[in-house]
Amino acid sequence: MRLSALFPLTTMLFVSSLTINAHADGGFVGLQGGITDSQDMDNFNNNVRLTFGPDITERLSLEMGLMDMGEASYEDPEADFTGVNDDTPPSFTNSARGTVTSATASGGEQAYATYTGFSSAHPQSFLITLRYRFPLLDNLDFFLKTGANIWWADYEITEITAYQDGSLTKTVDKKGQTSAVDQISGGGFIWDVMKDMSIRAELETTALDSKAFERVRFQLMTLGLQYDF
Repeated sequence: MRLSALFPLTTMLFVSSLTINAHADGGFVGLQGGITDSQDMDNFNNNVRLTFGPDITERLSLEMGLMDMGEASYEDPEADFTGVNDDTPPSFTNSARGTVTSATASGGEQAYATYTGFSSAHPQSFLITLRYRFPLLDNLDFFLKTGANIWWADYEITEITAYQDGSLTKTVDKKGQTSAVDQISGGGFIWDVMKDMSIRAELETTALDSKAFERVRFQLMTLGLQYDF
């Protein structure tokens, strides 16, 4: 599923939220961007999202959104050529997330080792959460939120071969797409800077858990503007 495929669903949900607004306390739309961090992956990019939805009560809101988490990737494992000869192929360090096969020299072919493993993913999401605001000051609220992260991601699996002569080759072994539904939760602050306009800062945690790769945890730190109507 790609982002463009969600436009009809997004339109339907937005129209539904407007219908709910007629019986609620209004609604909101916002744009946020920020930093994606992970304890499990090595490299990651910034995230951006569009949020919208109805205010069910003065404090409780149904929040929906489209989010691009940016590409996240692992560093390649390092080849170790220590003691390599016809009977001792190279090896790899930091290769636990993949598989390594090797062969000794034979029939004029030099010894080699091949690593195959998950390399990168670019997750995008449709979010459905409930958000509850706790008043702190006249123009400052703290909020908590939790809900569903309906995500899909393009991913790559790489193959790296280290040869007896010290050379390396790297190719993309497989490209694919996977999807799942995981929980997303967090909290933050909404600061009303002017009529109907707020600055919003928050921290969220979520995980991507799929058959295509091991479970990966993410922290999302965002800052943006929210318009209330």
